[in-house]
Amino acid sequence: MKLSPFFHVNNRIAKTVTVLLAIPALLLPAACLLYILFKGIPALHWDMLAGTASAVSFGAIGSLWPQVAGSLLLMLGACMIAAPVALGIALFHALCASARQQRMLLSLLHLLQGIPPIVYGLCGLIVLVHMLHWGICLLTGAIILAVIILPMLVLNTVHAIDRIPLERTEAARALGMRDGQIVRRVWLPAAWPSLLTGLLLGMARALSETAPILFTATVFSGINWPDSLFSPVTSLQTHIFYLAQEGANAQAVNIAWASAVILVALVTTFSISASALRKIRVGG
Repeated sequence: MKLSPFFHVNNRIAKTVTVLLAIPALLLPAACLLYILFKGIPALHWDMLAGTASAVSFGAIGSLWPQVAGSLLLMLGACMIAAPVALGIALFHALCASARQQRMLLSLLHLLQGIPPIVYGLCGLIVLVHMLHWGICLLTGAIILAVIILPMLVLNTVHAIDRIPLERTEAARALGMRDGQIVRRVWLPAAWPSLLTGLLLGMARALSETAPILFTATVFSGINWPDSLFSPVTSLQTHIFYLAQEGANAQAVNIAWASAVILVALVTTFSISASALRKIRVGG
């Protein structure tokens, strides 16, 4: 069947419009990233990375390691809480839920994924900080970040299980394997690249959040390292937020740009690692 010339013209127009609409979406983030590097890299110096930390200078002098460590502790705590829960919910979806329950669960996860993170932060402030009297601490922030990344981890795990060839599961059942054995010996070995990819993206997402931990986990100064799970921490995210408000202090603004470069580098590391894992085929 010969296509009409008008079809080819319309097709070219549609492609051109699509490209024109996509260009700002590509150029604007790239321009922002280049500007952050342009402002932040000159402000980086060795003492900022390896110097002595100061607990009372608001980060205006001394090392940024406490802020880096606080961000990483919050990220790791969130993933340690969210990952087992996400796996359990995904296994319930695959093994126990009816078709109706599966649809309801997926709809709920998509709804939770669309809630602004600041709402979770306010809920954590009311429930965990005030009602349970945990105070502003590492554990409170980790739990709130875990709630934020949980829907993404669950959906990623559900899709990873769905991508496993059905023949493998049927063969395992034919051999008499129980559900637990199928999960351990068939699903997890086959889906681990996708699961790890989702976990790395969850880490990047946890490192990117500021408002939730601003209310629940972090202080601006007075502490270098948390003494326990119920101690507050400092973080790169809130550190940048505070220093950026000191517009009259050129040193503080420069340190904010340098902190932004470090934070972008951490987020990019986890994102690139996740992209590399995507190339590993399920079961590969």
